Amino acid sequence: MSDRFESILDEAISALQAGVPLEEILAEVPEYAAQLRPLLYAASVLADPNPALVPEERKSALQAEYLAQVAELPPVQPTFADKVRAVANIVRRRLTPRAVLGDAATVMITVLLTLGVAALLLIYLAQDTLPGDLLYGVKQASEQTQLFFTTDEARRTELEAQFNQRRLDELNRLSEQGRAAVVKFTGTLETKSATLWVVEGHTIFLPDDAQIIGNPQEGDSVEVVGLLKTNSVLVADTITKTP
Repeated sequence: MSDRFESILDEAISALQAGVPLEEILAEVPEYAAQLRPLLYAASVLADPNPALVPEERKSALQAEYLAQVAELPPVQPTFADKVRAVANIVRRRLTPRAVLGDAATVMITVLLTLGVAALLLIYLAQDTLPGDLLYGVKQASEQTQLFFTTDEARRTELEAQFNQRRLDELNRLSEQGRAAVVKFTGTLETKSATLWVVEGHTIFLPDDAQIIGNPQEGDSVEVVGLLKTNSVLVADTITKTP
């Protein structure tokens, strides 16, 4: 059997299985219609899922007839144009709007799932990071996202306290490791002097250019933004009185 006829036969069987009427298939290749008709008929009968319609002995006879006709087909050398036309016909049948939309939906779902898994993995890896680490921004973004989607005020207050405790824990770990980083946390102003304040047990040095907002007094809650140096000295940049 020639490559040309094999290609046409394979395409025709695929079309038949897809539900394309037999006569419509044969009309596309009239020069092979006489050879294709018995083969396609035999193929459709052999593939019949209901054995009650076609006895097994009849199927065997049709199969033998099918194979005999295939063996007797004259060789035909396919041209490049023949191959292009065969491929174009297959693509035309299979590139339906439903198939395209189905493929697009599959790709979109795959991309979204991949991005979701990647985001969850990054959040997991960022949980133990400290200020200055590569993934620390992911940790902060995760916390802000949780706060954004929390509508219950009590739960939001609970989360804010939990995240602030993380900042205090991070400050302690940075100090233990002798690392420098910009830090931010909230706490109670315990004592204050001209250049040294104590907030939540941490001594803070106030340089001349430090910004003090809201005139906080001892016992007030304040937000501290400053630079922790490698010698564990915390230098204030901004201290703001909070409600």
